[in-house]
Amino acid sequence: MTKVQIICSSPGMRRNGIVHPASAFYDADRWSETELERFDADPAFTVRVVDETAENVKTDTDFRLAVDTEVARQVDALKASLEAGFANAVKDAVIEKTAQLKAEHDNAMDKAGKSLVAANDKITTLEKQLADAKKKATAEK
Repeated sequence: MTKVQIICSSPGMRRNGIVHPASAFYDADRWSETELERFDADPAFTVRVVDETAENVKTDTDFRLAVDTEVARQVDALKASLEAGFANAVKDAVIEKTAQLKAEHDNAMDKAGKSLVAANDKITTLEKQLADAKKKATAEK
């Protein structure tokens, strides 16, 4: 695939409808034959047809765009990794807290059950004492 490089010895000059930087690469079909002839006729411009597979035709803008794209890709990958790690950490914390609360609940229920058994034993003892006292009082009369 070919590109056309326009080199301008006085960056900022206007030719063929645009202001030109010191160097720029364009798709081969960007300029008509008439426009290329105008560039060739002007000593301030040099026109080169280059094979982009054999020569680097990247501009500073292309390079910055490639770097920005790669940085964005890496940031997105890191963000996804951090979000997944955070989600796992939250899930693990929820599981741990749930287990802790269940153990506390089970312990509280066990303690309440033991208190209930003790209270029932005490009630049984008091009821027996009351019944014995009633029998004794009835027998003494």
